[in-house]
Amino acid sequence: MSKNDDIFSIKLRAYLHDPIDKCIDIPGHVERAKRYAEILHISGVEEAKGPDQIASCMERSLLPKGKIYKEFTEIRHPLSEGKLEAPHVDKNVFFQSVKEIFEDIANDFFQYSYRKKFLYLWRNLIELMCEKFKDKEIGKFIPVLPADTRIPDHSIWEHLKIASAIDALRDEENKQLNQNNSLFLFSIGPVQYFISQARKTHDLFMGSFILTYLTFKAIEIIIEKYGPANIIYPDLHGQPLMDHFLSKKEKIAVKNSSTDYTDQPTIPNRFVAIIPETDKAEIANLATEVEKAVKSEWKVMVNKVLDEFGLKNINSEFIEKQIKDFPEIYWTAIPLRKGEEDVNIDDFSEFFEEKLIKEWKEIYMLSETQGEYPPNIGLLYQLAYSALEKSMGARKNLRNFEQTEEFRKKCHLCGEREGVIEANKGNLKVGKYISSTEGLCIRCFTKRALDRYLTDVFGDKFKNFSFPSTAEVACSDFKERALRVAQDEFNEYVKAFKNILKDKFEQVDVSFLPKIEKDYGKTENLEGIWFFEKNLKEKEFIEQCDFNISQENIKDLEEKLKNLIKKVGKPNPYYAVIMLDGDSMGKWLSGENLPKIEYAYNSETWKKLPYDFKRDITQKLEGKFLTPAIHASISTALRNYAIEFVREIVEEQHLGKLVYSGGDDVLAFVNLRDLFEVIRQLRATFSGHTEYRNGKIEVDWTKNTGFVEKNGRYFLTMGPAATASCGVVIAHYKMPLKLVLDKIREMEKNAKKVDGKDAFGIALMKHSGQIKEFVCKWRLQKDGQWIDTVEELNKLSEYFKKDETPKIKISRTFPYKLHDAFLRNKDKDGTVSITGTIFETELKRLLLRSLEGGGNKRERKKVADELSEMLLALFWHSGIGSNIDKFVNLLEVARIISTTEE
Repeated sequence: MSKNDDIFSIKLRAYLHDPIDKCIDIPGHVERAKRYAEILHISGVEEAKGPDQIASCMERSLLPKGKIYKEFTEIRHPLSEGKLEAPHVDKNVFFQSVKEIFEDIANDFFQYSYRKKFLYLWRNLIELMCEKFKDKEIGKFIPVLPADTRIPDHSIWEHLKIASAIDALRDEENKQLNQNNSLFLFSIGPVQYFISQARKTHDLFMGSFILTYLTFKAIEIIIEKYGPANIIYPDLHGQPLMDHFLSKKEKIAVKNSSTDYTDQPTIPNRFVAIIPETDKAEIANLATEVEKAVKSEWKVMVNKVLDEFGLKNINSEFIEKQIKDFPEIYWTAIPLRKGEEDVNIDDFSEFFEEKLIKEWKEIYMLSETQGEYPPNIGLLYQLAYSALEKSMGARKNLRNFEQTEEFRKKCHLCGEREGVIEANKGNLKVGKYISSTEGLCIRCFTKRALDRYLTDVFGDKFKNFSFPSTAEVACSDFKERALRVAQDEFNEYVKAFKNILKDKFEQVDVSFLPKIEKDYGKTENLEGIWFFEKNLKEKEFIEQCDFNISQENIKDLEEKLKNLIKKVGKPNPYYAVIMLDGDSMGKWLSGENLPKIEYAYNSETWKKLPYDFKRDITQKLEGKFLTPAIHASISTALRNYAIEFVREIVEEQHLGKLVYSGGDDVLAFVNLRDLFEVIRQLRATFSGHTEYRNGKIEVDWTKNTGFVEKNGRYFLTMGPAATASCGVVIAHYKMPLKLVLDKIREMEKNAKKVDGKDAFGIALMKHSGQIKEFVCKWRLQKDGQWIDTVEELNKLSEYFKKDETPKIKISRTFPYKLHDAFLRNKDKDGTVSITGTIFETELKRLLLRSLEGGGNKRERKKVADELSEMLLALFWHSGIGSNIDKFVNLLEVARIISTTEE
């Protein structure tokens, strides 16, 4: 047996030391664990006491002495007060079914190495369980089955993951627990700076993908040495890149594989791991190995891209000079052992104030004197993790600085390095990868043409890859209408382009947005800019396609486009980009935002705990402990959000395209028609305020369990106590992307400045250069009732929609009339200084006069009353702060979303 396989044989026993059905019947769980393991020809699971004791101490530190048994009656949400009631389970039937699962696994299992056995179980066991019980009520609870029925706030899957990650041995003879573990944090960057160096949406996406891919290459070193369970954050289970690794490199048949989504960046740029090393030199060696893997892969990517275009004749020293400082790499570690002893609370004194150290000593003493089991190093996980983050913050402050050089021709993307790569060098032609006016540095060109490298790694997924342009996103609802009601005219226009451009057509042939492809199948498409009449010019064809087009051909195209527009209407030249970020994630990850300690316990268990014990722990602890299981829960919730929900919201149910969806961050392009519903669903789903109805995600602010049922399974979310803020920019498709990206970050920051956060900010960047913006809370409270702000905005935009229906509409001039009416009553910042009654009276008067379309006098008054009530709530209670300028900006955004204007 190799050393690596020996490590995984130990991990395998730790992973099987508790049965996955432990909560169904606690008294018999030890024997069941042995029986299931023996089916797989694995013995000695009872020897995994060391990892189990540390993991259990981390997860269940505060149970009093004496036997406290509780049947499986509920599941607690780990990050909130939410809970699920447990279903009735026929134990014998359930145990027999689990046994059958292990028997099925055993058919091929015996021929696997211990490493492969561990990887197979880690990835597939939960899938096999869900499949086996899909028709039973218990089936949807499988992913969230608790590890302990008394403190049911973490799942058995998280407990087994943590136990298998810990290197520990219980010395029964000397009654000692020996462990050798460190927390390890690794980060690459720069993130926003690198990603935002983009002229095209394709650049933006590829910058994001590079960071995800290189972070995973770093994680691979940990996986190969210690396994995926040692990565605490992010959760690797079901990650597309992880499933690709398992299937391609490890030759494991992955159940319910996510490899179809390897083109979606879902891995954040940092990871936290438990590593079985405490020697400083060994930790440094590991970090060096991880760093070398990242740097080496980056060089391979660069060389492959240059080679694809015959550009390898560039001086190798020059190449090295342009790529050497990317990516920036930072790491730090906190050993949990010092010499022959575990670290103690005083060892963290350099990181924390004396008051906090004293509080932790009191907590440790409470656990020592009153706890069910004596505490161990597991109890100090929260201190260790907080120290780890503080250490990383100090490390990042020691950044290297390099003098910026002056160049003959700067790169058009970054402006920092020399733009040495131009069209017609090597075999690089004007088109997808470079325009006739661009000069790019090697780093930025690698970003631009990365799909040529990724095709080698992922195959067809990146073959002929194209990320939709801003124009493509803007006109996607136009194309959807065309395919529905004017497919012949649409196809004629595309065919005319193809006949004119001939072999250069491939430069303008792009994929539809995912929802259109899903609804209408793969059909020939044409880049979005060509659906705006103004772009049918000779200059545009030369710059985009290196093609000289005749006036006769232009007239033919103009005629066919007019025929299409006659049936479908003009495309809207505006699109939206959204940036959503979880609020106070640092506080969640450090344990500051965790709920009160009582919400860790089963409700009945908490009631039955001794009064003195409850008094003491509530005095000593404001909230729950941060444990690896809680960290794993956060990782699982964020993984579920990114993989199970975000993509479905943005790409499957709406006209949008994701740039990035990993951790608590989302960056996406969205067609204006779907903007309000997309951001609303993204925010609500982050905290679990959604449910599935008829296969679609629907917002439901009354759902507070923190779990969302989808496809017969409960998925953990961050829960109702978690919030998120969002920046949105609506821009003309010709607006320089860098300006849009700078503005989106500004709007997200503005939303984060709102008291209590949980806000969104929208900026409208008009083609004229004028910018209109506002910031609101996601929900507003009026007369004790919660109102969904975005839902109200969506309703409002419908009244601005210009169509042939006889319904009552609001004139497009209403926002300007309202602004002019209060011009004299506002200060220089836009805040009005009049009574609510005066404002309400004038608002109603202007609104009534601005209504258009059908309806009699009575109907119009009814609409005016309803709209004024909505608008007054938005004005006074949404966070706009009675600012007439920002309120008019809000109205202008609602108007432009529903109209078509150039």
